[in-house]
Amino acid sequence: MKRRIASSRPSAIPAYVAELVGTMLMIFNGLSWVCWNFSPESPIVKLIPNPNVRLCLTALCFAGGGTAIAYSPLGKRSGGHLNPSVTLGFWLMKKISTRDAVAYAFAQVIGAAIGAALVLVLWSDFARSVHLGATLLGKGVSPVMGFGIEVGITFLLMLTILISVNSSIMPWTGAIAGALVAFLVSTESPLTGTSLNPARSFAPAALISIWQDQWIYWIAPPLGAALAALLYRQGIIGTGKSYCSKLFHASDIPCHHANCGYCSPTKVDVFRTTRRKL
Repeated sequence: MKRRIASSRPSAIPAYVAELVGTMLMIFNGLSWVCWNFSPESPIVKLIPNPNVRLCLTALCFAGGGTAIAYSPLGKRSGGHLNPSVTLGFWLMKKISTRDAVAYAFAQVIGAAIGAALVLVLWSDFARSVHLGATLLGKGVSPVMGFGIEVGITFLLMLTILISVNSSIMPWTGAIAGALVAFLVSTESPLTGTSLNPARSFAPAALISIWQDQWIYWIAPPLGAALAALLYRQGIIGTGKSYCSKLFHASDIPCHHANCGYCSPTKVDVFRTTRRKL
């Protein structure tokens, strides 16, 4: 019986490919805006001399790209994590298998590397002048302070996702998370660069060989996401309810996750009205 149930599930390979392509597109879009908005030779810098305005524009475009992918066919297929920290959080919630979580993280890192490489090839001089958009600590920010900040902001992001995706506002999870990321980038990036995502930080750092303090961005975001997931799962913050790891669960795309809560009619009832409206 177990074998029959398992064989009826859709293949996870399309989801892996979607996660890779989605992450590639998000990183390419985001880093391109960093290059064009902050390279000294960019016409946008001359057109908009105020760096704060350009920072807000970058935040909106970077986060907006991720939100668009979450709602695209790519995001609907994979779940639109686009971030190993988010995948780790859902793995701790037991909403994604270990095999899928490892495959997602691998796809995210490879996708981010391809996206960053395309930025470096296409916007060569612009890209190098801003260190390919690598996340770096701001002036006066110590490694300990930067580590704490990245833990805190990723904790906030993961907790926001969990609360949103496991309630009646599930369809708006991508938009809510995107708005939070845009706010964090526009306000916090002068301190740490607002990584939130090990793949996003690793790709540009590896391509241009900047390793100083990069350990912060590989450890702090996953730790923040893990803390959020553990506290949410225990019901210390939030309801503790968990349905699926997809940020937007489309009814027309089969879910490959074995423990998807939407497969149970009793669990789906809470969302039926909202999803019918969409």
